[in-house]
Amino acid sequence: MSTFKHLMEIIDLLDDAKIDGEKVEKFLTNRVFSHMNINVERIEGEKGSTDFISIMIQGVKGKSRGGTSPSLGVIGRLGGIGARPEQIGLVSDADGAIVSLAAAYKIAEMMKRGDLIEGDVTVRTHICPNAPTKPYKPAPMMGSPLDISTLLKKEAEGQFDAILSVDATKANLIIKHGGFAITPTVKEGWILKVSHDLVDIYMRVTGELPKVVPITMQDILPYTTPVYHINSMMLPWMYTKSPVVGVAITSSTLIPGSATGVTNIIHLEQATRFIVEVAKDFGRGKVKFYDEQEWEKIVSIHGSLTDLMKRGVPK
Repeated sequence: MSTFKHLMEIIDLLDDAKIDGEKVEKFLTNRVFSHMNINVERIEGEKGSTDFISIMIQGVKGKSRGGTSPSLGVIGRLGGIGARPEQIGLVSDADGAIVSLAAAYKIAEMMKRGDLIEGDVTVRTHICPNAPTKPYKPAPMMGSPLDISTLLKKEAEGQFDAILSVDATKANLIIKHGGFAITPTVKEGWILKVSHDLVDIYMRVTGELPKVVPITMQDILPYTTPVYHINSMMLPWMYTKSPVVGVAITSSTLIPGSATGVTNIIHLEQATRFIVEVAKDFGRGKVKFYDEQEWEKIVSIHGSLTDLMKRGVPK
């Protein structure tokens, strides 16, 4: 199974100064219309607007059909796919949108061809080709047209059994690997151990030993707490009780989020295949993001961290 075709078409679609959510919806509908329920909403902010996209792919035993198979959420996290007029073309920050949309395209096409996913899969991201930037050297840093809490709430909304959050994670010196990495599971303010099931999928997809992002408590604090964050990849946890795992698109060198000419289809293809494989196995109950028995022990002995870790989060 390869997702190169899906990525090439999505990258070509998004690499357009006039791209918007309606064009993305039309593209996907024309190809796999019978297996996707797509909603596009334009949201206005103080620094511009973005088109929020939510794509529901119904599993054959999914809860949307009255079944009991687990539901997976996939979030493409980013400030914007472009930073026009400061930068021309797709920026590094576009990776989250590219991978999440390519995964949705691939899963829906699989369904169309008879390879049926059992659980529902919902993919959410947003399309902004002219997101603001912040002055920074050697290249401007990506901002967002909206307050981040507005997007996070919409991304995590709903009843998911687990969430994958995809984000470009190259502008750091912490995880330096050409490809992608996964994070430990975050649930209700607790950083839990890395899922062994997800590690197994990582290794079969890449043929390599797993790469794990060493996230810290600072990385899961709200952005209203003015401390270092590796990025916003883990922040959807604040608006859900579902376990959240980050899928970080990584690089061997430091690459700013606003850099152009850095879209690496090899790295993105591995991450996309990983998401598709997780969706297949999670819907069949073969993958756990966390150990439920250990979770119960942690909470019964140490209590909840939600209120502590969410201080300052906009309601």
